[in-house]
Amino acid sequence: MSVELVKEEISEFLGRVEPEVLCIRGKWGVGKTYTWAKRLEEAQKSKKIGLQRYSYVSLFGVNTLDELKFAIFENVITLNEGVKKADLATLDAYVSKLGSWRKLTRIASSLPVIRNVVGTDATSLVSFMTIRDQIICIDDLERRGQKLDVGDVLGLISYLREQRNCKVVLILNDEQLDGNNRRDFERHLEKVVDVSVVYEPPPEVSVGIAVVGTDPVSQDVRDRCVALGITNIRVMKRILRFTAAIQPILKDYDPDLLKIAVSSITLFAWSHDQPEQAPSLTFLKGKTMDTFGLQSKDDLSPEEAAWNSLLEVFGYTWTDDLDLVLMDGICDGYFDPERVKKAAQAVHDRVVATKADGSFEHAWRSYHDSFGDNRDEVLDGLHESFLKNVQYISPTNLNGTVRLFKELGRAEQAKELLDYYMANRNEDRRFFDLDENPFGGIVDDEDVRAAFGERAAEVEETRDLAAIMMAIKGGWDEGQLTALATAPVDEYRKAFKSHSGQELRRMLANVFQFDRVVNASDAMREVPRRAREALKQIGSESAINARRVARFGVKIEPAADDGVAVVAEQAAVEVAK
Repeated sequence: MSVELVKEEISEFLGRVEPEVLCIRGKWGVGKTYTWAKRLEEAQKSKKIGLQRYSYVSLFGVNTLDELKFAIFENVITLNEGVKKADLATLDAYVSKLGSWRKLTRIASSLPVIRNVVGTDATSLVSFMTIRDQIICIDDLERRGQKLDVGDVLGLISYLREQRNCKVVLILNDEQLDGNNRRDFERHLEKVVDVSVVYEPPPEVSVGIAVVGTDPVSQDVRDRCVALGITNIRVMKRILRFTAAIQPILKDYDPDLLKIAVSSITLFAWSHDQPEQAPSLTFLKGKTMDTFGLQSKDDLSPEEAAWNSLLEVFGYTWTDDLDLVLMDGICDGYFDPERVKKAAQAVHDRVVATKADGSFEHAWRSYHDSFGDNRDEVLDGLHESFLKNVQYISPTNLNGTVRLFKELGRAEQAKELLDYYMANRNEDRRFFDLDENPFGGIVDDEDVRAAFGERAAEVEETRDLAAIMMAIKGGWDEGQLTALATAPVDEYRKAFKSHSGQELRRMLANVFQFDRVVNASDAMREVPRRAREALKQIGSESAINARRVARFGVKIEPAADDGVAVVAEQAAVEVAK
């Protein structure tokens, strides 16, 4: 159920006067209680609440029904008069209408339904008898005390609805209920609960609650949390605290260093606080020994392979010394400034060196910003920068570069640049179809247009499957799932081979997300199976591809003559030494 539908259901529940039970289920920290409280506040302000008395109780640490029933009384407020808590005067006024405490206790205790459901403690019993015609929120069922039985809580809720004309909302993370209690909950759910909704907000909704700042760092945290699919608001708040702590330590370094640190902190805090949903810190630490993904991963599990796919899309390829220091800070709860600065310097130097190479746009300035006789200098600089930045060069800039080299007497080098571009850009068909590109008309070099037209025809047969793979992040429909589960393995292979860079990482992450789905259907299990079979075929093509596919849990058995190659390789290494 969507977030808006859950909110609408809560509002309708609050507006009705009929006794009923609403159950809101969802994972910890996603904003279930926050959403309930906000809708209650809005309903109160707009005077759209059917009942005017309200009580909120968390079951965290509550061990008996007596404690629960007295907590319900103790936390009563009146919504129509602002916040007005019940107290002993309220209880005395109620008792004075019916007689003495002793008489009321004796009468109440003689009623089997009350004696069985409520207990026998006199104070709790009498105070509980004041509870009627009101809204009651019972939160954290899964965190109740060990002595409090789930069945007893549900029995009390049923009694409050049927005998006391109360509206009860039950908020919990039912996935955290253990064996017998989970069975009891599911067995009684249909009998006790009138409406049950699951609150599963997308990351964008949760981060909107947790991260309210508009500064660049808050925006980075927001984007990074969404990229990982984090929905736990408490985790996001902790990430914000850590990013606030790291900012003054990194203030004297390149600004991009802070962005790198924010990205790592987001990942490490998620792993530390939600190890059941995120890649473990041990797994992340292990990536420090495998900088380029060349080590053997014969024992890589499907889950680890799926995490590798997600991390590549996230932009986290390996763990460096700064990451290890940040990871320790997450675990310790604080950062050691000296350790951070020492590790940060190396990353700072790397970032500065990368920037010093210059962008392709910067290389063009030597052409536009001078009237000097420096043709060779300009073309040599453009050639070098083109090769470094090929992934970021648009078709129109390619067109201009090829034309410039041709017109200035370097036709062979123009062809070299065009061939290099086509070999290293593996986008979908729309990228190469100049008729669909809004700037396609600007591309007027005949060789560029011919190369783009040829590539568009080549990738046409794989564009649909690849498009589905890139579109299913965090959600899919039955049509997409069926298409993926029935597509031939060879189509998977062609799709993987025809894409690279961010698009390939996104495709792999999306198909392998099904390995993390609990109680996955046959179709869901079939998608990563076919993907791995395709990767197995790709890995069999060459030794380097065998190493590349290993990070996705695909093991390629060496061919019979591989031993000779290994011996030759080792001999070559010895000679080099």
